[in-house]
Amino acid sequence: MDQVQKIAVKNNTGYVFKFSVKWQSSDGTWHITTKESDDYPTTQSRTLALDEIGVPADASAVTPYGHTVDPKLGHAQGTPCVTFAPNNRIARYEATVTREGVLIIVLEKNG
Repeated sequence: MDQVQKIAVKNNTGYVFKFSVKWQSSDGTWHITTKESDDYPTTQSRTLALDEIGVPADASAVTPYGHTVDPKLGHAQGTPCVTFAPNNRIARYEATVTREGVLIIVLEKNG
């Protein structure tokens, strides 16, 4: 998995969007950060620094976990997952809406 320090999500859902970060501990348990992005409009993006929102350095997988203001669309976990490293690189994801609900996919991973 690619190593990054930050996760960014561009909102292309057509709705106001918000995301937090899910991370997996070494025992396989998934956790969700309590700190999250603010609500933000479509076509904008927000970035969260993993080390500033409580993701531990030994997390085995990290991914955005977001939703729109429309509860019928549900929550979505980003794909693919990345891992945390203090390297100033950013994984850039895009949130869209499909017939099944919200979809979050990675666009690029760079510095």
